[in-house]
Amino acid sequence: MAVGAWTILRIMRREGVTILHARNHVPALMSAVAKRLQAARMVFDIRGFMPEEYTDAGIWPENGYLYRGLKRVERYLLRVSDAFVLLTEKARDIVFPGGLDTDKLGRPIEVIPCCVDFERFEAADNISREALRAELDLTGRRVIVYVGSFGGWYLTDEMTEFLAAAHNQDAATFSMILTQSPAQLVTNRMRSLGIAQENFFVTRVTPEEVPRYLKAADIAISFIKNCYSKQSSSPTKIAEYLASGLPVVCNAGVGDLDKLIAENQVGALITEFTSQAYLKALQEIEKMRGDKQLAEHLRAVARREFDLAGVGGTRYRRLYQRLLNGTRASSA
Repeated sequence: MAVGAWTILRIMRREGVTILHARNHVPALMSAVAKRLQAARMVFDIRGFMPEEYTDAGIWPENGYLYRGLKRVERYLLRVSDAFVLLTEKARDIVFPGGLDTDKLGRPIEVIPCCVDFERFEAADNISREALRAELDLTGRRVIVYVGSFGGWYLTDEMTEFLAAAHNQDAATFSMILTQSPAQLVTNRMRSLGIAQENFFVTRVTPEEVPRYLKAADIAISFIKNCYSKQSSSPTKIAEYLASGLPVVCNAGVGDLDKLIAENQVGALITEFTSQAYLKALQEIEKMRGDKQLAEHLRAVARREFDLAGVGGTRYRRLYQRLLNGTRASSA
């Protein structure tokens, strides 16, 4: 971290940098040290609640010295920064109660969720869905997809139990799991739940390939541990699913997903991990899929809420403009 702070300071002096943009706590502390030695303004792009994320994931003991130390660092960073970015409205209300776009000192705040580059997903429009499903041997199947990791905050047992319920409900169901987690871990779990190998596959794909695989699916899922730190979570996979025109099934209590689903009718929300809740969610999704305009609606919501250029780029530019037009530069 000392090397990082020194490197930042050298770049600032060499290039005449007057604004530092730090994503998460560790680079923010490096930047705060450099800011103290060389006049500048700093954007604290908070992202997740890092101290709570480490304890919620079981990496650090709850209320241990690492957690308490990082909380002290966090309070310092909140004091010396000049502008802030959070991923969710819930996180903003926790850190800066009141739902305003400035804090009590007039420092600008922006809520910028994890976004997707629509150009990547529009490129998949040139691919025939029917031809793609035939290539993957998915013709006539109801395809449920999951993209992402397993373990930690990601609820492996609950997601595979949901998939098992879906297979029992409809024998034509196929589970497509795109993950960088060890494939055998997931495969063993699926088999233990009675899902035959020919009814699912687990594979690793590049980010560039994700839109292509999502185009072959019908439903997407995301179950994340409902804990304090996940109120600041904006799962990129949700934006990717919607950009692909897929209705989502996810659990309550994660970031702003409850509000997103309730206000925009883009999927089903699970409040408990039971067979009854899984079947109810599947029924809700099947009812939604009867709407021929569903995919178009989901993509429109994704573009309005998660477009990299229209949402992410616009809000970052607005934050910088507000910072540049402001008069306050906090002292360390």
